[in-house]
Amino acid sequence: MLDAAGRDHEESQVADQRVSVVLYALSTCPWSRNARAWLDNRHITYDFIDYDLAAEDTQAHIQQEMLGRGASAFPFVKFGDSDFIIGYNPDAFARLLGLPKDAELETDESEAALERDGASGQGGSQGAAGGD
Repeated sequence: MLDAAGRDHEESQVADQRVSVVLYALSTCPWSRNARAWLDNRHITYDFIDYDLAAEDTQAHIQQEMLGRGASAFPFVKFGDSDFIIGYNPDAFARLLGLPKDAELETDESEAALERDGASGQGGSQGAAGGD
C-alpha cells in the first residue's frame, strides 16, 4: 500500500525492523491470535511458541523468563533483549518496532485516498454503509 509520498508501507516496515521479536502465546487465546495477526499483517519477522503446546522444559523456561520480568499473562512479546509487552497492545508494538501507530496509518491512508479522489475528480461516493 502506498502512502501519500508514494512509499510502500509494507516494504518500509520490513526494511526498518532492527530488533528481534519473540511471541509467547496460548493457542486458544484470542489476544495471542490478534498479536500474531498484527505482526503478520506488517510482515514482521518473529519467532513464536504456543506455551500450552510446548514441551515441559520449554514451558519451564518461558515461565521462568516471564516471571523474572513480572509477567503472568499472554501474549508476551519480547523485542530485543530488554523490551517486552504483556498483552495485545498494537501501539506499543509499533513504538518498539519504530513503526507508525495503527491510528496514524489509517489517517495517512485516508488522507492519501482523499487526495487521490480529489485529484481525479471522484468524490467519496461510498458512505458509511459502503465499502469492501
